Amino acid sequence: MEKIQSHAIKDIWRVREGLLLEVHKFKTLGHCWIRSKKSVKQNRGCKGLTELKEDYCDSYTKKTFPKGTLIYNTVPVEPEMNKDNFKFEIKSSGGSIFGKNAEEIKKILNDIEKVINTYE
Repeated sequence: MEKIQSHAIKDIWRVREGLLLEVHKFKTLGHCWIRSKKSVKQNRGCKGLTELKEDYCDSYTKKTFPKGTLIYNTVPVEPEMNKDNFKFEIKSSGGSIFGKNAEEIKKILNDIEKVINTYE
């Protein structure tokens, strides 16, 4: 079990080769479709996270997002402080989890449970 990304917005744990646990630690502020790359700067440490370099008014929703707003993919977000609202996602590169026997699957599930418990 290895933590491969630690960020205020999202943590990623490698449970084993090809199996990840993502912890989403943000709340959404609406949707935003930024068409210009000049309006945002990349935020290191979290893939898909950018920050507005200037105020941005979304022409569709008529909503203004201030400079400094974090954008995760196309969604304005802010860090979630309440751990009860964190979302957990298990990702597999192979589409399924395969174990040689029941004990191996139990160990994988136990490892995932231990990580989740660290966020309580």
